[in-house]
Amino acid sequence: LDSRKDYTKSDWIMWTAAMSSDQATFEKFVDPLYKYVNETISRVPISDWHHTDSGKWVGFRARSVIGGYWMQVLMNKVMNNQ
Repeated sequence: LDSRKDYTKSDWIMWTAAMSSDQATFEKFVDPLYKYVNETISRVPISDWHHTDSGKWVGFRARSVIGGYWMQVLMNKVMNNQ
């Protein structure tokens, strides 16, 4: 996102992962996000903006952009209907 900071936007990660050309690349993007969601110590609804080194949320929580987590499902549906 910005090499000067240690945070990321998880919805952007999922959009990028959904555009990957193979499962291995998809998992390289998604595995760290999966770890964040399951192991974060921040007790807020899933944040789409969090620190990559600690998993702590930066400021956003429970926003509609979390719908981006389902981008791969949509991509699969679109690709299967062509």
